[in-house]
Amino acid sequence: MNLRQAIRNGAGLASVMVGLLAAQRGEALELGFSEYFLGLALPMSGYLPPPGVYFWNSYYFYQGSYPRLAGELSLDIAQTGWLIDAPAVGGTFGLFATVPFIGDRNSVPTTIPGPGGSILPTRDRADISALGDTDYSMALGWHAGDHNWCFVLTAFAPTGNYDPNRIVQTGLNRPALDLKGAYTYLSLQTGVEVTGALGILLNGRNNITNYQSGIELHFEWALAEHLPFGLMVGVGGYFDQQITDDSGSGDIFGPNRARIASVGPLLSYSFKAEGQQVDVSARWFREFAAQNRPQGDTFITTLAFRL
Repeated sequence: MNLRQAIRNGAGLASVMVGLLAAQRGEALELGFSEYFLGLALPMSGYLPPPGVYFWNSYYFYQGSYPRLAGELSLDIAQTGWLIDAPAVGGTFGLFATVPFIGDRNSVPTTIPGPGGSILPTRDRADISALGDTDYSMALGWHAGDHNWCFVLTAFAPTGNYDPNRIVQTGLNRPALDLKGAYTYLSLQTGVEVTGALGILLNGRNNITNYQSGIELHFEWALAEHLPFGLMVGVGGYFDQQITDDSGSGDIFGPNRARIASVGPLLSYSFKAEGQQVDVSARWFREFAAQNRPQGDTFITTLAFRL
């Protein structure tokens, strides 16, 4: 297995989701987004890399809309992973950390006084750049020929810049805990990959707004071909469904639930630079079937290497 394959899973293990497009609380999930960074783990979600220290830098861009709202979200995500042999369980143990820097730009419709007492439509706009919500993961993974699987536990810390009176944020101000199981079949002869990853996210309460977001179930998948000269091409997607209602005195919308799905192309290339293996990759996900949350396009690029 090479670094291109190894980094795929590492990035997802230390994932973070701070989608802050909504300028008010979404009708389900506060601010309408999950802490889990959907799509970043694709492909090779079930594969843990060999022992060593890994670093990758991902650029994430989201553009979408919600009724009466429009915005853009960009992140630069620095991620580090340390993996060691775990002979007691016959696999690999990993620790991962993510520190995102976020730029959030939103606009909402409003009105201003016009000539002769008239009311003119306009839009309020705001932007912010600051540290986002960090996350920390532990993982256990195993390999058996063409089969690879792992379990990942991720804790999200509310370290982002948050103010409930702003229309832009770089944090969700709620702790969260995610448990994910992932499996990857990768043929060592043909390069064919089939990946699936299922996780459950337990959201904590926002102690400023007293808003309790519901439990989320998320699934990610990929079908890809790994070619001998370092190129990978494929398709993948994600699905996130809220399975319990929001609650708390800050929930003014009632017992609604959020949902989103996506599909899009995956591409990566692995090469050596001065003896060091380097991986560059790109993913584009087109969202659809949104319910009670924003819908748009997600673009992710990653530069990764082993230290």
